Amino acid sequence: MKKTLIILAAMLAFNAAQSHAQSLLDLFKKSSNTEQSSSQSDAAQKAQSALSGLSSVGDFVAGLLGKDKVSTTSLVGTWSYKQPAVIFESENMLTNVGGMAAGKAAEEKLQGYLDKIGFTSGKVKMEFKEDGTGIVTYGSKNIPFQWSVAESDLTINLASSPLSKYSTSGKLGKYTSFKMNCKVGIGSLQLSFKADKLLQFISKVVSAAGSTTNNSTISTIAGLANKVDGMYLGLTLEK
Repeated sequence: MKKTLIILAAMLAFNAAQSHAQSLLDLFKKSSNTEQSSSQSDAAQKAQSALSGLSSVGDFVAGLLGKDKVSTTSLVGTWSYKQPAVIFESENMLTNVGGMAAGKAAEEKLQGYLDKIGFTSGKVKMEFKEDGTGIVTYGSKNIPFQWSVAESDLTINLASSPLSKYSTSGKLGKYTSFKMNCKVGIGSLQLSFKADKLLQFISKVVSAAGSTTNNSTISTIAGLANKVDGMYLGLTLEK
């Protein structure tokens, strides 16, 4: 009988030791997982902090390419240029610190360039008329264009000279055709181009108004933007 009791006591002590060891192991695992989660959280906070830092310098606008069909009626009206924007093909790029940093650098260069040539908020407007014609107002010059939209693609045929030389027959004469991504929001319009195409568009507007552009600056901006796959430069406008 005594032997039986001794054996039972030993078994209970062994099970208790095992249970205690198991609880310690569970505690260690939980602690390890907590530390790992904390480490991951710290990394996420650092990344978010970096993104916040990028966004806090000026009004850095980063958006996504438009994928929704744009109706002609939603474009009709007068839109005032607000500021340049960096546009990405996917949402993943909006949380990519490297992509955002490259976008911020390109946006700053573009903003500085546009300021120098007077392509600034309140001084540039785009009027889309119901008959498929339109006017880009740049400074004191009005440059006519023809436009059409299919799905989210907007095509603009921009005249090479101001409205004073615009043919009364409705033909543009010499013009340059530009295709861009278009995204319409509530009172907002986003036009997105591959970097070199946006700069060509701006250059054509400027030259049609009788001014000149700095080609070396344009090349630098395009080079910065084209280094990142899936990144576009754009213009944001508002009604």
